[in-house]
Amino acid sequence: MTYVLTWLALMGLLALTLSSSYLSMGPWNSAANLAISCAKALLIAVFFMHLRQAGALLRLAACIGLLWLALLFGLSWTDLGTRASSPAPWSSRY
Repeated sequence: MTYVLTWLALMGLLALTLSSSYLSMGPWNSAANLAISCAKALLIAVFFMHLRQAGALLRLAACIGLLWLALLFGLSWTDLGTRASSPAPWSSRY
């Protein structure tokens, strides 16, 4: 029964992701889709990967993986944040 409810929640979140692509929310569209995808990943990790009943070592490995992903996102953001914005070569007018 838990798998069916988890699957229904994932399908609901999928429908929410699909419907958000038709809404014009400006820059909040990416933030909303990122939040939805984090919720889907959490459901998969807890219920399908059985992290709730897993041992401490497996939970630690999952947390380290998430921290590593956060570090990579943070370093990528700092790289993109320090770059100067320049137009594409094919769109600039001389």
